[in-house]
Amino acid sequence: MRALLIAALLLPATATAGAWTKKLGEHYVRVGADTYRAGAVVDPATGDEIPASFVGRSYSLYGEVGILPPWPLQLSLYVPLSVGTSHFEDPAFVGERGTATVTRAGDLRVTLQAAILHEGPQLAVSVEGKIPMYANGNIGGAFGNLRPWFPLPGDGQVDLTPMVRAGGSIPKTPLFAQGAVGFRVRTPWFVGWQTNTRFAHGVPFEASLGGRLGPLLLIGQFDGIVNVQRDDVTREGIQLGVTALLDVWKGLAFEARFAGEPWTRNAAQGVTFGLGVSWRMPS
Repeated sequence: MRALLIAALLLPATATAGAWTKKLGEHYVRVGADTYRAGAVVDPATGDEIPASFVGRSYSLYGEVGILPPWPLQLSLYVPLSVGTSHFEDPAFVGERGTATVTRAGDLRVTLQAAILHEGPQLAVSVEGKIPMYANGNIGGAFGNLRPWFPLPGDGQVDLTPMVRAGGSIPKTPLFAQGAVGFRVRTPWFVGWQTNTRFAHGVPFEASLGGRLGPLLLIGQFDGIVNVQRDDVTREGIQLGVTALLDVWKGLAFEARFAGEPWTRNAAQGVTFGLGVSWRMPS
């Protein structure tokens, strides 16, 4: 049932800072709720569809703040609560239909980002640390043979991800573009879980194009990750989406996002939609 574990990893990773690094005192804070729905899960070892569906919900707090006076240096923090539910068919379950729900704190993400260029075109480097706030070894343990159906909040393992980010305004248009590429180090450090599983390192990438129309900011997004080597446990895939931000009052905004996955490996394939409220230092 490794595929169900990987399905939980596809909850939206919305804590992604852009190329514009915050200066001292500048800030952005968002409270959000996202839902991920996958209609089918495929066993990567056999290619067969598993009789289960997955719904993941994430309630999160995300913030960015500039922390250095002479040069833009930004600290970002993403704190999620994960609620995963699988609907499954198993002869060992009375009636052959069952539902398993797991609610846990998710993966804490801490990112430090420093500007290289910050006047006009933007260039920055960042390092993200992902730290599990849960113990996968304790999830579903009281349910015997039904334990594999309980979705995990994540892989339970620490990641380190350095990134290079670039962006800027497109001349003679109201548009801006930005992109990023990095390298995700999947460490062998697990929190609260003894396992022989080892994940493959990967290359994450992001690209977006946005523009403002009065109080409305629209951003089209393309992001994903490809692994440096193929295995049967490490997820990879591509996500396409759009985010809308509507200013309602001096730095206060409502946000909405929708995204879909045209391709995945070692994971379910589904769609994400979410809503949020944000506050930023007025420009």
